[in-house]
Amino acid sequence: MNKQPVSYLQTDKRWKSLPYRVKGETATIGGSGCGPTAAAMAIETLTGQTFTPVDACKWSVDHGYKALNAGTYYSYFVPQFKAFGVDCKQLLGSSLHNKPGHPIHDQVRRYLEEGYYVIALMGPGTWTSGGHYILLWAWDDKVRINDPASTKDKRLNGDPETFKREVKQYWLIDARDYNQEDDIVSYDKFKEYMEQYETEKAALPTPAWAVQTGEWIQAHEAGIIADLSRPQSHVTRAEAAAMVMRSKK
Repeated sequence: MNKQPVSYLQTDKRWKSLPYRVKGETATIGGSGCGPTAAAMAIETLTGQTFTPVDACKWSVDHGYKALNAGTYYSYFVPQFKAFGVDCKQLLGSSLHNKPGHPIHDQVRRYLEEGYYVIALMGPGTWTSGGHYILLWAWDDKVRINDPASTKDKRLNGDPETFKREVKQYWLIDARDYNQEDDIVSYDKFKEYMEQYETEKAALPTPAWAVQTGEWIQAHEAGIIADLSRPQSHVTRAEAAAMVMRSKK
């Protein structure tokens, strides 16, 4: 599973009342800053640079991506991520709302399994009464979410069928390098690797140097090695020490 990104809330008291607006409106980060907040979480996670919702909202306004009396333009995300050297693209132009059977949902799940993050625009329902951007970081039995406006479990661990009905748009963020760093192999996966190794090893011909010869038998009779099977398998530390000490006599 992917690593969970840095979490920011647009409603954080440090900045919820700060302006996120263009001339002619009184919008704030707390009320309208979900898009930049979702982007800030992914950007700070992937770059290691501090990039708060305040920074992201300022970038959005400065570059013309704040919509008058609304939220953030769809066109904001690609250039915002590009400014930090991160690849981002919108997956579809048409709305997906109330289209749970659309094949793009399964594709998004596969992208998440490959290490991508995804920003989703949600329509009316569980996550919003209008429109709301959220950050997806994994998808297993639940859709794992960093929600810029909530810490409620049903909004952070979304029901997949509900989610597929309510989502409207997707933006794909390339986080593969980050999510594949320091990949920890589970015990079950390690066991699988070892079983595969033993199967492949058994199928190989025995090399000439490993064939038991008169020298192996003489070494066994002299007490240098414990038995004739051990040289073809792993040697314990005690046996290795005994071999070294006995060879010096």
